[in-house]
Amino acid sequence: MSDLLNIEDLHLEFHTYDGIVKVLAGVNLQMKRGDVLGLVGETGCGKSITSLSVPRLIPMPPGKITAGRVTFAGEDILSKSESEMEAFRAQHLGMIFQDPTTNLNPLFTIREQLVDAVLYQKAMGQKVPGRWKGFMPSVRQMRKDAHERAVELMQLTGIPDGDKRIHDYPHQFSGGMRQRVLIAMALAGDPDLLIADEPTTALDVTIQAQILRLIRSLVKQLGLTVLLITHNLGVVARTCERVAVMYSGRVIEESPVRELFKNPQHPYTQGLIAAVPQKETSRGGLIGIPGMIPNLIDPPQGCRFHPRCEHAMDICRTKVPATTTISENHRTSCFLYEEES
Repeated sequence: MSDLLNIEDLHLEFHTYDGIVKVLAGVNLQMKRGDVLGLVGETGCGKSITSLSVPRLIPMPPGKITAGRVTFAGEDILSKSESEMEAFRAQHLGMIFQDPTTNLNPLFTIREQLVDAVLYQKAMGQKVPGRWKGFMPSVRQMRKDAHERAVELMQLTGIPDGDKRIHDYPHQFSGGMRQRVLIAMALAGDPDLLIADEPTTALDVTIQAQILRLIRSLVKQLGLTVLLITHNLGVVARTCERVAVMYSGRVIEESPVRELFKNPQHPYTQGLIAAVPQKETSRGGLIGIPGMIPNLIDPPQGCRFHPRCEHAMDICRTKVPATTTISENHRTSCFLYEEES
């Protein structure tokens, strides 16, 4: 099966008053239809920037893509004009942002915001339900159909009494229900790829579990392809099939989820897993990764993790490690394994 999403050697930088911030330094990532891929790493490693590069939502300037290629179902995204990209986003991509409390307008009802999302997909030539195909209904009929679709989406995402609650304002919804509304808006256009950027960050543990169960059920029910951005390895374990680990603008390990937890290869991945508390972990017994993430205005030469790595060698300080295949679906970028191969 061909790749749905293919990111090849993507380099991206931001021009700031302090200097040029080299945020992405050769990201490689592939997804096939039906994949549920978790992208994990510390805050500031480039996860969200990578995800925003796919729908091209990064302002240019201050952002600038200096090298690389992003293709979606064989189409070169980076070569599209802004108007072409606007239509492309509406037709193929859905995105759930981090904080449900800041991504809904408090001045408008859920109906106004969700119906507008449905109508936008229609206006951009989106894949719409059959009743809209082959004719141009009146504005009144379009809004009526959009209202019905909005109620369907609320029911699909587990919001009870959607036909009544659609007239409420965001402040009348809990955080979990607002996140369900954002998921409904992301699904308004029947997207090929759903990008979920830390969708459980602002929610308590119980609501997090409900949202993750909802995403898993939507994957089965709708056949979604999902890119899940998170720093929580527990979220990855419960939701994803594959995982890619990022550090300082690069994907340094990629594997099926179970294999990664059972047999992590990169020293950074090993450190992340060792830092997860276990039942037997005593108070003060967590093991952290020493050091700090690097300054991306002046990042380390060679492997960007080498200042924090207990296995660092001389070559790590001068050269970027190539990707080494550990097993059929398990790859890492580390000189420890290049020597063995």
